[in-house]
Amino acid sequence: MNFELILPQKVIFGEGSIKKVGEEAKSLGIDRVLIVTSRGMLKREFLTQITGYLLEHQLSFDIFSRVKPEPPIENVYDCIAFAKDNSCNLLIGLGGGSVIDIAKKVAADLGLPKIMVPTTAGTGSEVTHESVFKVEGKKRAFVDKNLVPNVAIVDPDLTKTMPPLLTASSGIDALAHALECYESRKSNPLVKTIALDAFKLLKENIEKAVQGNRRARINMSLGSLMAGMAFGNSGTTLAHALSYPLSNRGVPHSQSVALVLPFALEFNGSDPRLVEKLKGLRKLVHCDWNADWDANKMAEEVMCDERHLANNPSNVTYRDLLEIFERMKRWLLHEGDL
Repeated sequence: MNFELILPQKVIFGEGSIKKVGEEAKSLGIDRVLIVTSRGMLKREFLTQITGYLLEHQLSFDIFSRVKPEPPIENVYDCIAFAKDNSCNLLIGLGGGSVIDIAKKVAADLGLPKIMVPTTAGTGSEVTHESVFKVEGKKRAFVDKNLVPNVAIVDPDLTKTMPPLLTASSGIDALAHALECYESRKSNPLVKTIALDAFKLLKENIEKAVQGNRRARINMSLGSLMAGMAFGNSGTTLAHALSYPLSNRGVPHSQSVALVLPFALEFNGSDPRLVEKLKGLRKLVHCDWNADWDANKMAEEVMCDERHLANNPSNVTYRDLLEIFERMKRWLLHEGDL
């Protein structure tokens, strides 16, 4: 048996661990940092904390805050130009999955070191070598060892501003990472073990985290981190393939995954009790079926997703996909009545 494990050089986890960002940046031998983040983060204390820790270590910085949700590849090009104009030699990604994917890709394209600091519990992107962007309006994954961060700092304190909807949808996305890793044809015994532990941790804490429980929030950050380590080294399967057509039509990624996950697991023959549990959790995440969506075209898009379908434990046909989308449509229009 042969397999490869690709992870950051260092992973730092725990409440208050954001305090180490200046020290870690300094240790990478740089002097000018580009913080990549979203516009909304400009109003939050986390950004002020990070800039303070950088200044403590005599590091200068610039801020790129123009990351868009579900970002197009052009957003990467804008950030690259900004980094070059300001002579930055290290990138820090501070935010959710879109921010981290941008920061990773820009750093990789420029050959610069990178530190990722997630503010959500769900994507696991801080420890993977994959970034996802929209190219000509459709989601496309870029997979490259150069995308793996040098350092990932996962501080559960940074997730305290997540609203209930984001907590729920991101948590279900992390559950999908764990479950799909476990089922993936490219999985191996090591990542299966991590994925199983991540799944248990996430399943037991997601509803409590939505309710605002501090300990549950910590466990969700840990579970998301573990799921990221796992699926980053196995790939995801049918659920993520099914989610892409929804994201192409404007549904946020985590909400798309929350909708399709039960149907993907059901198709793959997973435990019916788990499927029903996930359908119940999905009710935490509102999503309507848009009358303009064409199930035939969505099935065609999934059939083009060879990377995810090749990982899936069961072979998938066009007719299978069309049936899944039709069942999904009926369930959303008459929730629970199948």
